[in-house]
Amino acid sequence: MKTGKILDPIHGLIEITEIEEFIINQKIFGRLRKVKQNTLLNYIFPGANHTRFEHSIGVMHLAELMYNKSNENVETTYLKKQKYGVNKEYFSVIDYIKEKDEQEIILQELRLAALLHDIGHGPTSHKFDDFTVTGQKLLDILKTKKDVFNDFLGYFENFINSKKIQNKKIEHELVSCVFVIKLIHDLKSNENLTNESLKIKKSIKVENILKMIDPEFLPDYEIEIAGKNFTNYFNSIIAGFPFDADRMDYLYRDSFYSGVKYGFFDQSRILASLLPVEHAGKFTLGIKKSGLDSIVRFIQSRNHLYTQVYFHKTNSATNAMLDFVFRHLNGQSVLDNIENYKGFEDFYCRNGDEYFFNTTLKDILEKNGCRVCEDGCIENDVLDELLDRNLWKRCFEERKNIKDIQKKEDFNQHKFDQEKLDELKSRLEKDDGILIHENYSSNMGLKGYEKSRAVLIDNDLKKTRNDWSGISDEMEFLSMTNVFIKRVYVRRNETFTTADEFKKIEERIKLLVKDL
Repeated sequence: MKTGKILDPIHGLIEITEIEEFIINQKIFGRLRKVKQNTLLNYIFPGANHTRFEHSIGVMHLAELMYNKSNENVETTYLKKQKYGVNKEYFSVIDYIKEKDEQEIILQELRLAALLHDIGHGPTSHKFDDFTVTGQKLLDILKTKKDVFNDFLGYFENFINSKKIQNKKIEHELVSCVFVIKLIHDLKSNENLTNESLKIKKSIKVENILKMIDPEFLPDYEIEIAGKNFTNYFNSIIAGFPFDADRMDYLYRDSFYSGVKYGFFDQSRILASLLPVEHAGKFTLGIKKSGLDSIVRFIQSRNHLYTQVYFHKTNSATNAMLDFVFRHLNGQSVLDNIENYKGFEDFYCRNGDEYFFNTTLKDILEKNGCRVCEDGCIENDVLDELLDRNLWKRCFEERKNIKDIQKKEDFNQHKFDQEKLDELKSRLEKDDGILIHENYSSNMGLKGYEKSRAVLIDNDLKKTRNDWSGISDEMEFLSMTNVFIKRVYVRRNETFTTADEFKKIEERIKLLVKDL
């Protein structure tokens, strides 16, 4: 039963359960108020100050909407065909869960998974993954809190070994698993709930929540209902191609707060196309072919938002400056001094974007330096310029549409020759006091389709297929609209006193980098 309410500018009134209210009020979740959804995008679009806190609540709301509509559509489809004597060919999740209590439990698990899908994001979002701890360090930290993590240490160790990240930095998805386990443990320990919530809380399985968010973390565990495997179905709702609750929320939310129209799509038509369907022996999210046009428009909206907003030249300037600030910090971790789980959690709770920039990162640059600076830290000066919005200027740009990209790594062949570029940067900095830095922006037209668990259902409702790139001419075209942009930015230097002098510097750099 939902007892709380949150007013959201995107979705209107969002109702929450007592269990969700408890999670939202925990410090680990509340820290997301201090982590912007798009870091420094507000430097270009002043309204883009929204955070991962409200995004996570929006994803939770949409996840239930997708769940409810996909199951309602089963009955609608059956009723339409019943007058022709057609037997029921599709079954809803509800058909397999007979008890009302069990229905409420699985829905609560789905909503919690959606709510917590971004819980592991640190300050500066994806960039922070370069400064977390190694896989082995994380294991050592978790072992200091065995009362919470003991049953999952084997899973963490297996995951770290399979990904070969014992001595490499972990990514935010693994941190999400850590915080999900801790939050559900705290929830299970809380008895200050109504009798109805206590009953649901007791039956919640953290394994189900983890599997819905990241199926790879528990490779030998599946979400089973009445002997049927529903892992792909629930995971497709939260994180799957061609659309999911996560993408649906951030497209609307980022468009709204940025003040652009690119990310809007026909949500009601998409929801009307959903069905739970059995494919290759497992239940997954099915999309009726009649809704394909709306799916195509959704993908187009996402791609337009990337090229026009996220890849905006000024937003790329902030990313290039951040990369420059971090250039000599590779291999370092801002959590090197953390020895136990309490310190690990406290660091994440303390370090929102502003604190990380103004305190943590400043402390590293000013006290420890970046291991190469002698007479002051130029990276620290550039960080000040970034925070003051004294941004570097684009002096080179090359934009390509590449047809033959199969995976994101394929974009690497279109980057600058890094060895030659590093040599040029070093020479310009040493001889002329000119600082430049590169930036790459890449987006696959059908990003995520190779891992898609969702399927398309033909109009006769007899066949399912997941070869998304070949489903229609429009999808095939989108599979070839892979955008890659490489740019070079130059620091505005007080020694270049006139616009003409700076223009000459730009032209010089453009000539030097165009053939790299």
